[in-house]
Amino acid sequence: MESASWVVTALSMLVAISALMVSLWSARRQTADAQKAAIMRLVAEFIVVCRTQDFQAAQRTVVAELRSESAPDPQGGISGLPEPLQSQVKQVGGFYQDLGTLVVLGVVPEYLIVALYYRFLREVWLAVWPYLERERISLDAQNAGSVWGSFEHIAVYALNTPFADIAKRFRRRTYVA
Repeated sequence: MESASWVVTALSMLVAISALMVSLWSARRQTADAQKAAIMRLVAEFIVVCRTQDFQAAQRTVVAELRSESAPDPQGGISGLPEPLQSQVKQVGGFYQDLGTLVVLGVVPEYLIVALYYRFLREVWLAVWPYLERERISLDAQNAGSVWGSFEHIAVYALNTPFADIAKRFRRRTYVA
């Protein structure tokens, strides 16, 4: 009788351990799913912002004005730009800074952000860089910190990585005629 009791106890322990393992796996899976959902909500909010007419107009203006032959002198930095261009640069650059901060903090994968905003991320960075560089020199002289380091982080990745390499991270189908 004692051996039967031992078998029942061993089976009970095995069932309990199995239930514990399933519970732990389930909890881990639910946590991962909740994290993905939160990230997707955040990304969706940024997508909504960048698709507004106001943002798109500001982005086009920043690239066109700062890359034109008649662009303002970068020596004054971003603060030296005339209005409304200065506000547009801050709006657009701030948007990419916020995205970059999410990347730097590990909240959103870098390849995802760069894939979504690849073209304009590169164009805006190249347009604002001469002005940002002067702005940083001015801020450093005042011991006032720096500006847009996270924007720079994702911009450098976008500038140094061909889109085809970033696209390889996604499982996607392509149309062949």
